[in-house]
Order: sequence, then C-alpha cells, then structure tokens
Amino acid sequence: MIKKKEAGQALILVLILLAIGALMVVPSLGLVDTSLQSHKIVASQQRGFYVAEAAQQKVQWMLLRSNLTDNLSSDGDTVHLTVDVCDYVADVTVVMRAMENKQGVILAQDDTIMPTMTVSPNIIEPPSGLPMYFDYEIILTQVSCNNTSDLAGIWVILPTDFGHADEIFVSGSSEISIDGGEWQQIGDPFQVDISNPRFQWTGPGDNFPSDFTHFEPAQVNRLRFQILSKIQGSGMVLCCWVVIKVGDIYTISGCQAPLNVGNVPVLNVCETDGQFNVYKTADPAIIPPLVSTEITYSIKIYNMDGNTRAFNFIEDFLPPGFEYVGPTSGFPEEVEEPEPYSETVTLNGVERQRIWWNEDQLTSSGLPIGGGESMTFSFVARSFQLISGTYYNEVIVAPASAPTPPSVITDIDDFFDWDTHYTYSYSWNSGTVIIPAYDSEAKVDGEIIDANYALEPGGVTVNSWHVR
Repeated sequence: MIKKKEAGQALILVLILLAIGALMVVPSLGLVDTSLQSHKIVASQQRGFYVAEAAQQKVQWMLLRSNLTDNLSSDGDTVHLTVDVCDYVADVTVVMRAMENKQGVILAQDDTIMPTMTVSPNIIEPPSGLPMYFDYEIILTQVSCNNTSDLAGIWVILPTDFGHADEIFVSGSSEISIDGGEWQQIGDPFQVDISNPRFQWTGPGDNFPSDFTHFEPAQVNRLRFQILSKIQGSGMVLCCWVVIKVGDIYTISGCQAPLNVGNVPVLNVCETDGQFNVYKTADPAIIPPLVSTEITYSIKIYNMDGNTRAFNFIEDFLPPGFEYVGPTSGFPEEVEEPEPYSETVTLNGVERQRIWWNEDQLTSSGLPIGGGESMTFSFVARSFQLISGTYYNEVIVAPASAPTPPSVITDIDDFFDWDTHYTYSYSWNSGTVIIPAYDSEAKVDGEIIDANYALEPGGVTVNSWHVR
C-alpha cells in the first residue's frame, strides 16, 4: 500500500518519463519519415542505374549482332534510340568514333623518334647582301611504342651556302619545349666543323635536361634556334638534314626545311641531294568492324632532287591482319604493272605481310622521275583484321643510283651504315586505316552510364565505363 507522501513522488517520476519519452519519440517519428523518403530516393537511383546498365548491355548486343553499325559509317555519326527495361525506358545515344590512335605504334623499323624540321621564312627574294635571321624548329615525335631508349644527341646539317658555323649561329637562341610546355633556354650547341655548318646538341646533362631526352609514346618535344646569314647566290632551294641518336640507333630525317632563294618555281626541290620522299594513303580510310574489306593503297614517290632520278626498289609493310590481293596499277607501260613478291614476317613481335618490288619488276636502271615531280601507283589489299583500332603502313624506297652521303654526316659515327640509311627514303607510319570504336550513353531518371566499345570477332571489348 502506497503512502500519500510516496504517491506524490511516483507521480513526479511518471511525468518525467512522459517528458523524456516525448523528446525521444517525436524525433524518432521524424527519422522514420526521413528514412522512408531516403529509401524512395535510393530506390529510384538504384532503379535508374540498373536500367541504364541493362540498356548498355543491349547496345553491346546490337553492335555485335544487329544492324546498328550500318547507320554509323562516318566519324561522328550518331544514332538515338530507346531501350525498354520492364516498363522503364532508357534514352540511349551511340556515336561512331574513328579517331586515329595517338598512343604510339609498333613499327617494322628500329627507328622510334621521327625528326622533322621547319624554317621561317621559307621563301626569300634574291639576296641583297645583308644578313637575315632564319628561325629553325625541330619537331621530335615519339612514334613508336618502344620508348626504352632515350634521346642521346641531335645533329643539324645546314647548307654550306649559309657560311661558316662559327659565324652564323645566334648565341643564346637554343630553346626547348617538352610536350607542349613553355619554351626554356638551353646552352649553345657544339660546333663540330667550322667550315661546315653542323651543330650538335647532346644530353642528358649536357645541353638537354633528362625530362627532354625521355619520351613517352606519342610525346612531342621541340628544339628551336636562330641563324644569321647573308646567303650568296640565287635560284636555288636549300635544305637541311637532322640526325638523331636514340640509344644506339641513328635516325636520318631526309631533306628537311626547304628554303627557296630567289623564287624557284618548284618549292621542294633540294640541291642535288638525290633523295626521294615517299608517302602512302588508303581508300577507304575508315572500314567497318567484323567485315573483311578491300582497301586501295596509293604510294606517292616524290623526287626531291633538282635532276631526274630513278628508283628500283620499293618495300611495303602491311598492317597486321592485312594481305595483298592485287592488282597493282599506275606504273609506266614498260613494266606492265608488276606483281610484288610477298612473305609473312614477324617484326618487333608483330606478324605482318611484307611485299616488295625490286630490279626484277622495275628493271636495273629503275623508273625515272623528273626533278621536282612525283609518281603514284596503287594496289589492293584486303583487311582480315576485324578488331577496332588504327592500322598503319610503312614504305621504303631506294634509288637505282645511290647518292653518297656527305662526310659531314658520315663522320658522326665511323661505324654506322650511313650509306643505307642515307639512301633509303622511309615513310614512317602512313596509309592509315581506322576500324572505329563506339561511344554509348544511357540515361534513366537522371542516372547516366557512359561507355566506349571496341568490336572484335565474337565479342565486345569495354574500353571505358563511367557512372555519373
């Protein structure tokens, strides 16, 4: 039995418990409501994600098994469609991407960095006897995937018409740019022979910092400098040479940076160098995946010499998965459109077909090309390569009568085979054929999945997958 005094105390305790309970229950009820609302949002997001993912799987199937790619024939072509997943609809956009690979390639040759050179101005009036400034720039492109060896040296051979090396180089004008970065000054080059305008930069640690000498695939570094010269003579085109050393391999640029002195009609004809320039194109340049396709390759051979020169050797390395099927066309009638020799070779770990024409088809005296003129011939190859990607050719042309390399080049290294490297004209990677990849965007209730797909026989490779 509760006494009156104790009953009052119990009432106070009950009131306290009710107050505390109210403080706890009311927020809890609010939390339950928030949790229920949050559950709706999360469920909606999960539903959007799952539907978008299912839509992307449908796109993969359509690329591989349906006619979706028939409506995507050119770079940037776009298809819009909807995909119904259990009464939830995803908006899908598929875009064809025929972009050239910029990540480096596996070459048939041992050369890895391609040197090219420009000059400004490149056309001048007949000399007035006053000195002029000429800005030269060397572009070094890491074409090959193989970047295990670093750049060890650069040699620039200028025409003797410029004058003595110690008189023409503008001191303090050497600058480098690393993969598009700011220009930074480096030391003057070493002048190898005063009587011949040849300059040499070396590194790392001499002229070049180490971050200039090591290249990542597709990296582009630059070197520029100035020449001050009063050129004597007129009616000529003056060309330069660049020689680089990467590891133990020397690479010769061929005739570069033609400077037209006195309005010569043919701009790119260099003075009696006996050199050819060779390049290759492909038609079509974009072919569908998973379909064996014929491609017409055209090889253009340009005579850089001011005189008629002949060639009697052409060597062509087709991309992996491509084969010669013929015919060949475009040669003069006297050689009756010769068929090439062919073999399958493995070069730098890649199996490719090598085709070539030599004296048997082109005659020992070769096919002549006039000074400053060109010859183009074509042949047909078939692509059995069905995987999305970029596929290149490499072409080599050799003259029938090989010019002798000048001593200013050969004395760079007495033990190197300069005759072959000086004589052969190399196209680097050209004749590009692209088998496209595809971007796909699937959007549902604000949830988006972006993907990029490459096609290959029997499947689809997911190159990228991004949720946003």
